[in-house]
Amino acid sequence: MKRALRGTNRVAFSCLFFLLAGTSLRMTARASALPGTGTLSGTVSAPKPFQAAQVYARNTDRKVVFMVYTAGGKYQAVNLFPGNYEVSVSKKGFASDVKKVVVRAGEQATVNFALREAAAEPMRPGNLQQAARTVEELVPYDVLYPREPGREVAERTCIFCHGVNFVPTHQWNESQWNAAVDLMSNPRHPEGAQIPPGTLSPADRRNLVSYLTRNFGPISKKRGLELTAEMPLDEQTLAKAMYVEYDLPVNANARPRTHDPHFDHDGNVFYTNAGENGIGKLDPRTGTFRHYPIPTPKAGPEGLTADAQGHIWWSGELAMGRLDPKTGEMVEYPLGKKGDIQIEAHTPAMDSKQNVWFTALHGDKLGKWDRKTEKIIMWDAPTPSPYGIAVDKKDRVWFAEYRFCKIGMFDPATEKFTEYSPLVTPCQPRRVGVDSKGTAWYAVHNSGMLGKIDPESGKIVEYKIPVPYSTPYDAWPDREDNIWVSDGGQGGALIKFDPRTEKFLYYPSPRRTDMPKIEITRDGAIWYCTRSADIQAVGVLYPDMNKITTLGAYY
Repeated sequence: MKRALRGTNRVAFSCLFFLLAGTSLRMTARASALPGTGTLSGTVSAPKPFQAAQVYARNTDRKVVFMVYTAGGKYQAVNLFPGNYEVSVSKKGFASDVKKVVVRAGEQATVNFALREAAAEPMRPGNLQQAARTVEELVPYDVLYPREPGREVAERTCIFCHGVNFVPTHQWNESQWNAAVDLMSNPRHPEGAQIPPGTLSPADRRNLVSYLTRNFGPISKKRGLELTAEMPLDEQTLAKAMYVEYDLPVNANARPRTHDPHFDHDGNVFYTNAGENGIGKLDPRTGTFRHYPIPTPKAGPEGLTADAQGHIWWSGELAMGRLDPKTGEMVEYPLGKKGDIQIEAHTPAMDSKQNVWFTALHGDKLGKWDRKTEKIIMWDAPTPSPYGIAVDKKDRVWFAEYRFCKIGMFDPATEKFTEYSPLVTPCQPRRVGVDSKGTAWYAVHNSGMLGKIDPESGKIVEYKIPVPYSTPYDAWPDREDNIWVSDGGQGGALIKFDPRTEKFLYYPSPRRTDMPKIEITRDGAIWYCTRSADIQAVGVLYPDMNKITTLGAYY
């Protein structure tokens, strides 16, 4: 009798989802596909209630993943490339079959799912780490980091900088952990001592190495943090959203490592690819890639910007570079010569006069390539470790000084620096964005905070990001001055912050990754790279698929 009642409840829940879905289906049905593309829709039922399940449609021909959310048990995806697809559903507590379907241009395909209860959430594609190591299991914080001597030291040294998911993916012996601590404590390291002198006593060091070896030794599992707190999800809003991720071509000789995206004048998305020592280009309308190799070996490109002529500028070790996409010609501007103090140009940005500004993380400089003279000028940063950069409408240059908890501003008219101290300390701000009103925004990577600076009054306000273990990286405004935050701490999410309501809205990402730099199109699409995922991809979030007018990306 109990078994029969449970079966009846399953039917009742499924019917309830279908009845509740009417509004959501009518809402998404307005979306129409661009010429040459198709649509996919269907229903998702389950033996118990759920919200905002993630529906994945992977084009196996072009290696492109489309991901949408359910609302009331229904979903729809638009603008899919024609071809063969594998479709599945991911939701914590449930399991899904993988179904195959063919999507044809101008047609709508339908795939329905009946989820099964599962003991654990299926792992999303990708992982948590910069080095792309597979995570074998997710565990609570106190299991990941047992309450033993040495944990407090690990928290204020290793975890403070790398985040909670970096250390557990290393299976090193005592000698290797000792070598890692030596590296992080070495004042001759190109970035300086990451563990400042005097902050790690001999006893602390012994406890730290013993703790790391005991819990993350050669026979330990590669683990990640299991979240006990759910992301706050607005199902009706998410029902309009769609992610698209374009997997990079496989290279047997080198592993791609994607970083900063940027758009050209023709709707293409360029990105740095340090793993293959080059600049990549994606045409999102076709899903095709092109690779531009950098002549200097191990250039390590990090950031990108574009000038009015359509040239793509990149920054890297000992050089700035300019790419002409039409000819493939690459011009490099050295920042020093062999034997000099290592200077690594980190993030470039263009001002109104088409000068290229950049930070030099290695060397602690702020630099400018002058358009008139084609020469590079550099200033000593007031505080070491300048990182992310942005130029405001007055051509003032804003940058984060991440290792020493400062936000800097340089006024080229006076050649003077002004520094601002975030309210939460200690802190690691990684990047800075400036909205249309001139307000500077920053994300505190290690503390889960979003901050803003009024440059006229100097007033600073900070907002706590609501989910624990948040690691926000970038904070970038859209045309309506909403601030978008890239956050890898919960496994990967783009977060919209509305300064008018002071509310955060989460868009969980298709795969577990961080997204260190985001760029936003004039239509409000947010582009990023999956730097820390197993499979490297260039991705985009369309907050409202009904408003897509082109798959090209334009400022």
